[in-house]
Amino acid sequence: MNKSVCLVSPSLQVGGIERMLTILANYFILQGIKVTLISCLNRERFFELDSRINLIEPAFDRKNGLLNKLLYYHRVVLFLRRKIPQTNPDVVLAFGEWFNPLVLLSMYNLKYPVFISDRTSPDFKFKFPLPLLIRWLYPKSAGLIAQTHRAAEYKRNQFDNKLNITVIPNPLRKVKLYSDIKRERIILYVGRLSWEKGPERLIRAFGAIQNRQGWQLHIAGSGPLQKKMSQLVSSLDINDEVVFYGKVKDVDKLFARAGIFVLPSLLEGFPNSLCEAMAAGLPCVCFDNIPYEEIFTNGDGIVIREGNIGELTATLVRLMEHDLLRIQLGTKAMNIRDRLKVEFIGKQVINFIFEE
Repeated sequence: MNKSVCLVSPSLQVGGIERMLTILANYFILQGIKVTLISCLNRERFFELDSRINLIEPAFDRKNGLLNKLLYYHRVVLFLRRKIPQTNPDVVLAFGEWFNPLVLLSMYNLKYPVFISDRTSPDFKFKFPLPLLIRWLYPKSAGLIAQTHRAAEYKRNQFDNKLNITVIPNPLRKVKLYSDIKRERIILYVGRLSWEKGPERLIRAFGAIQNRQGWQLHIAGSGPLQKKMSQLVSSLDINDEVVFYGKVKDVDKLFARAGIFVLPSLLEGFPNSLCEAMAAGLPCVCFDNIPYEEIFTNGDGIVIREGNIGELTATLVRLMEHDLLRIQLGTKAMNIRDRLKVEFIGKQVINFIFEE
């Protein structure tokens, strides 16, 4: 395939956007597409890229403080406007509500078609000036990839059908299965410790269980709420039953050990950790405010009414007490490995951005 694409990523550190762009970049190169990936931060890399991918990183960095952040974004726009034309791609692909406007602005009045994809819940209220930039610049894109039909419908209403929209879910990375690791009495959470991920809701639900029967809550991830969550665990007197891992490189071994997975998020675009837990054969639980309907498609997960901590506690108890139910849900959940195979999803992306 004599095509070329330039992907723009915030960084190659831990993150959902970075994971998806890395998966797509590696898939594109296998299809014979010339791939350039521009990382807007030159920092330690968490994700691996095929050696044939042309990686471009800036010499400057982002610092704290409002003035420094504004200066950083200004430098990113100039950096992209200089570097992308040097690679002369057929198309540009960017992910994320913060970086989509930067990429579109950098390519303003240039010949390169820019395809974008939002990553968070479509009704999330961003602060000024991002909503104005989105309203102005999104219609100038060549197309928008919505992760779910729920998100696509929201965008169509928001832009009065002025956007070229398609629905393509996230590709699922290859989750490793471990036949030699036995499942333990572990309820697992994987994700950033921040308000939108709702870790407090899971900790309180776990703490409300009267007889935990040897089950523990394991939390993999870091973030601004890490100290607060640790204090909450202490206040509930469950320190001996909660384990904080921080950042985990090989999360698949945690998936293999765990018995239940819970995603307590308040906001999600398309939750990668939930899909990965399902691919690992875990019975999974989430709240109904996130777009679960395109992930749990055939009774292969449990959905809790938004904010109902008592219902989450009762559901955990039911799963803890019924081995067969956990096995049945976990077995069904593994069907997601076929539905979200990178070969299947990646081909849809190629067809859309190259109009095949």
